[in-house]
Amino acid sequence: MRYLLILTLLTSFSIIIAQETIDGNFPFQNDPAKKYSIYIPSSYDENVPNKTILGFHPFNTNRWDAQSWRDTLIVFAETNDLILVCPDGGLDGRVDDPIDISFTTALLDSLDNWYNVDQSNKYIIGFSWGGRATYTYGLNNADEFQGFIPIGAAINGINEVAGGLQFAENEKFYIVHGSADSPSVRFTPVRDALINSNACVETNFLNGVGHTIDFPNRNNILSEAFAWVSNPANCQVNNNSNLNEPSSKVSISSDTFRSRALLLIHFDERLELEDITFTNVNGQTTMMEFDQHGVVFTDNMHGGIYFVKVKFTNGKYGFTKAFLP
Repeated sequence: MRYLLILTLLTSFSIIIAQETIDGNFPFQNDPAKKYSIYIPSSYDENVPNKTILGFHPFNTNRWDAQSWRDTLIVFAETNDLILVCPDGGLDGRVDDPIDISFTTALLDSLDNWYNVDQSNKYIIGFSWGGRATYTYGLNNADEFQGFIPIGAAINGINEVAGGLQFAENEKFYIVHGSADSPSVRFTPVRDALINSNACVETNFLNGVGHTIDFPNRNNILSEAFAWVSNPANCQVNNNSNLNEPSSKVSISSDTFRSRALLLIHFDERLELEDITFTNVNGQTTMMEFDQHGVVFTDNMHGGIYFVKVKFTNGKYGFTKAFLP
């Protein structure tokens, strides 16, 4: 059920040069003052549609609520000219309880009335429990968002997100995750499930980083993630299916040649290869050497299962798996 709230904002304001932070609330269901926090970038122009990102905060109420999460992302939002809106998870810190799910929808609908929002440029980001909500709320409202940035998502395999995978096809995900943050449970399964659901997936696997948002170069990394999910050239989808358009589907066959392991990438001959990456089950990624016929030599690779991403010069991607003995 959708909600549309036309309200007088009950907010406190603080002005930083031309920027604006807003901490407000309104009655919602059984909560007389359900809270939210907003950041309006200095680039905001009420006469033109503006990009927006929904931010889900982590679970730990000792540090996190809507305001602290908004403040953490202000530099990122300002750098990328984003209206940032953060719903508050309440006393238990969970941003995906039933009341919070409905409140988030109401808040986004209200934002459309309060500001000039570009409906074709809405994104979603979250860390930890908020990363989990980025998957669950985002996938179940996939038609609302053009890109997803889950960070260190606190999930147990794909159990929490499985119900939304049916909506993942052609959606863009840039996953940021630390190598010391249980990747075999929190990173690899959901990445693989998204790829298998024909989502468009890019990752930044942070070496040596645990379960934290305070990793080095955070704002640069998040800006790179946003640049990727917001770039129309990445993972282009032709909504008007045309049999004359080249397909980005790929497959692999294997053989040996002069004692070197050899894989052959099969792809539409009308496409031109740009790069090929192999990612192992621990999230470690290797750029592979190849020729334009799709021949990849893998003699220096360890045996095991790899997830293969093939990028073409027209911006399309293809995904498949490879097993190296």
